[in-house]
Parts: sequence; structure tokens; C-alpha cells
Amino acid sequence: MALGTPPRTVGTRRLLRFLLWTFGPDPDRDEIHLVACEGEDEDGTRCHADSGEQPDSETAELWVFEHAAEHPEHRSYGRLSYHPMITVPREEPT
Repeated sequence: MALGTPPRTVGTRRLLRFLLWTFGPDPDRDEIHLVACEGEDEDGTRCHADSGEQPDSETAELWVFEHAAEHPEHRSYGRLSYHPMITVPREEPT
């Protein structure tokens, strides 16, 4: 605080208890995996086809080979994976 500056008052005060927390996968929600084609047709049009939301990465990756079999010139893909996470205290406060 600078000299001559009056102290600030805070309207709400709370006492918080420090807890140890863990961070990890949320067992109640599913992962989602998606692979999208970023290849271009001969006229320069982007493909934008995708695997759709899949519950596992292997299924999404298999779609790439099916798509590549139909469109061998499409060789560029992007992959998105959603992994739901959760934080919980190691011990619940009492």
C-alpha cells in the first residue's frame, strides 16, 4: 500500500480451511473422441467429414482408414479428445 493511501475495507470476510485436493478422471462421465478430415478435393474444397463422437479413440481412428479408402487423396486429419475431470478434497471437511 502506498504512503498516504487509506486502507480499503472489505464488506465480506470468510474463513477458509485449507484442504488437500486431488484431480483426476470423472468416473460418472464418458470420454468423447472425434477425428475430422482436413484434406482437400482437387478443386481445393476442404472435406470437413468426421467420425462423429465416439466413446473410444480406437473407433474414431478406424474411421480414418475407412475415409482414406474412399478418398485416398485426403491425408490430413485432426483429432479432438474430451476427457472429463473432477476435483475432490482428499478428506471431506468436518
